[in-house]
Amino acid sequence: MKRTKLARTATAGLLGLSVLAGSMAYASSGSDAKSAEELKQFLTANPEVAAVLAEVESKTGGKVTEAEFDDDAPANSVVEFEILMADGTEQEVYYTLADGTMTVEADDEK
Repeated sequence: MKRTKLARTATAGLLGLSVLAGSMAYASSGSDAKSAEELKQFLTANPEVAAVLAEVESKTGGKVTEAEFDDDAPANSVVEFEILMADGTEQEVYYTLADGTMTVEADDEK
């Protein structure tokens, strides 16, 4: 009887550790740290985008979390910024590098 109880307890403990390890692996693969590193790499590779980052944050009042070139624009002329606003909402901002114009598109997700 004690053996059965001990085996069940050990099994439950191992199962719990497995779930915890899986959750941690998932969180680290999709974490903010990964997004921040990707943003840093993008800005390092594209100094013209890094130069306008502060302007975009200042004009929107939010924090840039992602940046990439807009696939629909010719020759990397438009940058798509993902902005996290203070209220938790997100916005997409399309910034035209040639003239500094911005188009803000609100996102419904929180």
